[in-house]
Amino acid sequence: MLKIIASAPELPPEQIALHIEEYAPAIAISALGTIYGDVDYESMKITVTEHLHDWWKLSIPSGSPQNNYESTYWYLMHLLESLEEHELLGNNFIQYKVSCAAQYLLGIGDRPANIQGIRP
Repeated sequence: MLKIIASAPELPPEQIALHIEEYAPAIAISALGTIYGDVDYESMKITVTEHLHDWWKLSIPSGSPQNNYESTYWYLMHLLESLEEHELLGNNFIQYKVSCAAQYLLGIGDRPANIQGIRP
């Protein structure tokens, strides 16, 4: 059954933050694993798709993230969702952008400069 977002009760910010905190490390590990050859590209794409489906189930309107962590998560999600395998695995600059965002989400790096992600 279709669910209209406008009619859905708004989720508390804490629940949204909890969702991002739960999903961000998994997507970061999957992205890094793909770059380093430990995770198959198709498996990483499936993980991205599953994360997006779970987000859409929450019926949260698109727009601005709550904080830099969520913004970086969406930046990485959009980047991974839009890249073909040869673009991710064959471009050092793209790998650098993905790695920096993933490391930040894992708490092992600084937030990359000049990035902005938005909710889908």
